Amino acid sequence: MSSHKPSRVNERPASKEPSISELSTTTSEAVEPVKAAMLVLVVAVIIVYFRIFGAGFVAFDDDIHVYANPFLNPLTLHNVARLWQQSYEQLYVPLAYTIFAAIARFAQVPAHAESSIGHSISINPFPFHVVGVALHAANVLLCFLLMQQLTRRRAAALLASLVFALHPLQLESVAWISELRGLSSGFFALLALYALILSRRASDEASAIARALLAASALFVTCAMLCKPAVAILPFVGLAIDRIVLGTSWRRSIVAASTWAVCALPFAWITNSVQAIAAAGRSEWWERPFIAGDALSFYVFKTFVPIDLCVDYGRTPRFVMSHAWAYLAWAVPVGLLVLCYRNRQRRPIIWLGILMFVTFLLPTLGIVPFAYQGYSTVADRYAYLALIGVGLVVADAIDFIRPRKIVVIPVALVVLAALSFNQSQYWTNSSAFLHHTIDVNPDASFAYFNLGHTEQANGDLAAAATDYKACVAHDPTRLKAYVNLAQVYLDLHQPAEAEGAIRQSTKAGELTTDGMTADDFSILGVVLMQINQPDRAVEAFSAAAVIDPTTAHLFNEANALSAVGQFDKAEAAFRRCIALDPTVVGAHTGLGIVLAETHRIAAAADEFRTAVRLKPDDAAALDNLRRAENMLKSQGR
Repeated sequence: MSSHKPSRVNERPASKEPSISELSTTTSEAVEPVKAAMLVLVVAVIIVYFRIFGAGFVAFDDDIHVYANPFLNPLTLHNVARLWQQSYEQLYVPLAYTIFAAIARFAQVPAHAESSIGHSISINPFPFHVVGVALHAANVLLCFLLMQQLTRRRAAALLASLVFALHPLQLESVAWISELRGLSSGFFALLALYALILSRRASDEASAIARALLAASALFVTCAMLCKPAVAILPFVGLAIDRIVLGTSWRRSIVAASTWAVCALPFAWITNSVQAIAAAGRSEWWERPFIAGDALSFYVFKTFVPIDLCVDYGRTPRFVMSHAWAYLAWAVPVGLLVLCYRNRQRRPIIWLGILMFVTFLLPTLGIVPFAYQGYSTVADRYAYLALIGVGLVVADAIDFIRPRKIVVIPVALVVLAALSFNQSQYWTNSSAFLHHTIDVNPDASFAYFNLGHTEQANGDLAAAATDYKACVAHDPTRLKAYVNLAQVYLDLHQPAEAEGAIRQSTKAGELTTDGMTADDFSILGVVLMQINQPDRAVEAFSAAAVIDPTTAHLFNEANALSAVGQFDKAEAAFRRCIALDPTVVGAHTGLGIVLAETHRIAAAADEFRTAVRLKPDDAAALDNLRRAENMLKSQGR
């Protein structure tokens, strides 16, 4: 074994470290190959993701984040400002939603029913997909510039960037409109890393520029966190680059990493405080290392075999820990880490690539529980930035390929591009997206539910009933599916089956109301009233009124309370409803009925008169008014 100490990456004899002036005044001979490489990258992205330009919304989170987001519909400056003042859907990512709002400003269309998602929309998905592909292209170019600085080899940088650009694991981030959050966060994260490297490359004479670049990198870290907090691990990535490639002293490296941590930690804390973890996503502390090991093994496998990709793999903590292999899966990634660590002096770029791969995945491995674990610990989008590390490993590993076998590289890139292009067909519309998810993961209960919801909205009640039944078969705790199934049966004039669906929900054990909105509880209340279960209907309407104490929900609660004879509570609910909106005719009529039932005929007559004044042709109010007046006459008043 040789006794000399290997050179650091930035000490390669063929690559004299340039000053900041040399970086900014490159000769035309050097610029032309860079331009050509960047053109190749952009063209490759457009070709592979061309099908996405014509894609629509999908019935999975796109409603929450875009087309039914109350802060974007209607789109006002006041609504956007509110996103900076409060969390929304257990997330505080106001910059990402501001980007959504900016795109929506140019995507407004007349409101129309969109059958593919079963919802009325007034936003065109096309501009969102254009921005998504453009952001990915920008990230690929930043990746290329970053790789050039790390490897000091243009061909290696191009290869690493092509892997990052074309790998099928990236498709979910690019094709899913909701994941514009991740693309935006990735953009700022890459800017932060590139600014850090440029600040280190600056010569001593340009220390002011170096400080400015370091300050800019901290700003970019903040922006990345305001788009998606999963990049909270950036300080460790920067530290690894500083020490492994740039040879920065420990003192300077820790100062930079600490600065980034100060920018990232407050938003990580906010996210942790506002996110609720569903029961299916919870795990014991001793289980988490095994869950993380399984997740890492999964990503290693999908990196080399990127087939059967979907949005929900169903690898919840409970699922993972119920299989014996979960206790052994950690051996694969740990073995790779040990191997690369032992060879870190000879192959520092591969060591850095492996570290970046693991570090970028670290926040979503399940060591710290997060909300999506209720569906799955692993997801393609979590590997978006981690694939930079894969690109580095591949780029440095070409040194092991003999010249005659170099053809394997373009062949592999073509295979990746073909797999990505094929995968894109499943994102063209919501139906293809949901059916493909079920094909890959037949236990994906959300996919059955969302298909059923779309079919119900489009009037295909028989298909909706089939999918709702499949949903509760795979997840007996999903209360919303029982409610919607009961509503479908009522629309099919099958009240006995509707009552059976509600009865089945009661027998299903521990039901979950996670994700149940006020409207969902109101629908449940209506169904229960129609199948003659008014006591349970009162509970449902009351839950709706607690979540959203608006006129409609208070009115439903008051009517249900009146129907079961709880007149005191009904009167209070009707009066709250009238206080919110005095023009609700039904509230005055309902209050009048309650007053009449409690023998306050004069007050009841006043409410009926108000109802008639508001709506002179209201037959129920007129009839009640005549009865009340006749009762008053008979009492001599």
